[in-house]
Amino acid sequence: MGWEKRRPVGLEGFKNRDMLWLWCRLEESGYSLNHGVLGSPDNRANHLIDCIEDRETVGRLQEYRRECFSHRLEISDFAWIKSGGDRLLFWVHEMLRNRSLPVALAETKFNQAILSKFDQILLAFDLSKAPVNVKKDTIESLRQKWSKLISIDPYLNWIDIKDEGQCRWLVDQVQNSGLSMFVPLDFAYPVDNKGRLLLLFSALDRSTYDEKIKVLFINDLKKKWARKKRKDDTEKVQCNLNVDAITKKNIKKLADQRGLKMGEYIDAIVAEDKERVLGQSEP
Repeated sequence: MGWEKRRPVGLEGFKNRDMLWLWCRLEESGYSLNHGVLGSPDNRANHLIDCIEDRETVGRLQEYRRECFSHRLEISDFAWIKSGGDRLLFWVHEMLRNRSLPVALAETKFNQAILSKFDQILLAFDLSKAPVNVKKDTIESLRQKWSKLISIDPYLNWIDIKDEGQCRWLVDQVQNSGLSMFVPLDFAYPVDNKGRLLLLFSALDRSTYDEKIKVLFINDLKKKWARKKRKDDTEKVQCNLNVDAITKKNIKKLADQRGLKMGEYIDAIVAEDKERVLGQSEP
């Protein structure tokens, strides 16, 4: 990264994470910084270096460095969060936002929405005044709670993220159940299958139901889906269409992208086109 070549003496070892901590620390001490560059780690660091160049001594920067490094956890302590995907990042972020733990989302002079969820989580721990051992205990507590939450995941292995029909059906089922009250606003309006499953998983994660109730709910969904598939299959009729080889190849390719069989794909696009052209007025 270009900014590291300009890194001032006294800030040896500082990386993007540490420069963000320093940004917050300097704003707390009275610096007026340009929030417009916060979204880019390089621009953020370069702006910070420009601002401190003639205002901070090497000795003072060394003090900041000691303060930063002595109060933070190792990045490896957060590896399980970073690799856990959007579902886990959202859950950890919400746990910190709820302020029910010794560590909470940091209060800053800028809107943290410009940062990734993971960077917001790191910043919460880095700026927390809690002792390092308390921060470690908080991370371990979060890990244990998450491990318990995902103990239901094997019961979800029948769900196919490539099956758009199934994913849309699951959203409808959640929205028309008691679980709907636990759907977070962040995932309430999904536009793809990943988002649709995040709606379901995050609602389960946030719900106050115990594990047995969640498993019963999931198994009930599984049975309903199996019945729906059997019913749909019995209602199918034979329809021979003559298309050229390229069209057939394209239908299969497009169907695969949606996780559908060719007949299911044709059903879907006809239904979508009918809704677009005729609306709901035609039977």
